[in-house]
Amino acid sequence: MMLYLYLEVDLSDDDADLDEVARDSGHTLSHPQLLDWDLLGVTNWHGHACLEFQLEMKEAIDDTELHQLISDIQVQISHPAVSSSRSVHLSKNGVRS
Repeated sequence: MMLYLYLEVDLSDDDADLDEVARDSGHTLSHPQLLDWDLLGVTNWHGHACLEFQLEMKEAIDDTELHQLISDIQVQISHPAVSSSRSVHLSKNGVRS
């Protein structure tokens, strides 16, 4: 099953932008149900520029479980310009689809 995670990122460097972070950062996602992930790039989610990840899950996730899952997925972004990040949305349908 595929899910889409939207991550809002705060940058501490005025010279950096989210496209650079998407291109040059290392990223790690972890959760017991997560098989694999892919950073699709930068997208706009309700007026917020976000990193969009496609997540491949081990099994189907019920809609009622999405809220808990967004809290449980651990995300680490490694880039010198990133001061913090937060998961803002998890969906069965990507913005690009």
